[in-house]
Amino acid sequence: MRGSVLVAAGAMIVAGPAVAEVIHVEGIFAAGSREASRLPTIGVDLFGGPAGDALGVAIERRLAALGRDGVPHAQIIAPSLRPDGLLSGRASSSVDQSGYTESRERCAEKKDDKCVRRVRYKVACLQRTVTLRADLRLTRQRDDRILYAFAPTRSDSSQWCEDEAGGLGADVAVQSMVESIADQVRLDLAPHREQYKIRIREERDGLPPALADRFRAAVHQTKQDEPAACAAFASIGAAAPDHGPTLFNQALCAESAGRYAEAAALYTRARVFAPRAGGEISRGLERTASLAAGAEDVKHMAAL
Repeated sequence: MRGSVLVAAGAMIVAGPAVAEVIHVEGIFAAGSREASRLPTIGVDLFGGPAGDALGVAIERRLAALGRDGVPHAQIIAPSLRPDGLLSGRASSSVDQSGYTESRERCAEKKDDKCVRRVRYKVACLQRTVTLRADLRLTRQRDDRILYAFAPTRSDSSQWCEDEAGGLGADVAVQSMVESIADQVRLDLAPHREQYKIRIREERDGLPPALADRFRAAVHQTKQDEPAACAAFASIGAAAPDHGPTLFNQALCAESAGRYAEAAALYTRARVFAPRAGGEISRGLERTASLAAGAEDVKHMAAL
């Protein structure tokens, strides 16, 4: 499995000071490569290629920091100690650049502090693309089976002219891309804990007046007492089981409480009755699947 759930990509995520009613959630997301993440020990081999050393060091630095969030994980050991899994690979970078010209205009003659004649001229410009390519794999030592493979390509393009400040140095661009790949490898090889908040649905359409008033009160209650607001949404849901926004909010409450199977069932039902929330529901289902897998993997690693 490639990639991992990043809740910051969701449209319903609220960043910074609260500007809407939200539910706060904390959970452990599964690694992108669950089978690799369940190995008891992992080692990082020497990487080949011109950019291999930098990438290997960046990945090893991130893996060495595992556990700071309290999440059980594979132990990182030296390759000479025969780890259960060995991460190897290579990385190379290239720089492609081409010249071009742009037109400029300047004042050639002034009269009474006003420009009366302008001339056009050309300036030399440069377009540069820096590309980093890597090919990584984690092999289980006992049977040489590849549990994880990742072949990312990152590019950074910039352009500037002789009368402008130049772009970042190519080495700086390469290092930035090295760090980006290392960040993804860390997410792929170990579970991670996240705290986030997601905006609830506030539509009351379709509810009888009395329930609509209770729904509105529950929405406002999320600012002071989220558990009480969730209890109110559950009560409203019992009285109006086909109200899509209530189903969504119940699912979000279940996600916050760590009841992932219940949350998934509620999100699935909400998809039928809240079609306008389709994107948010899909992201909720993706999160709860990863959270449930993360909880399972944490139990597995804690028992080793």
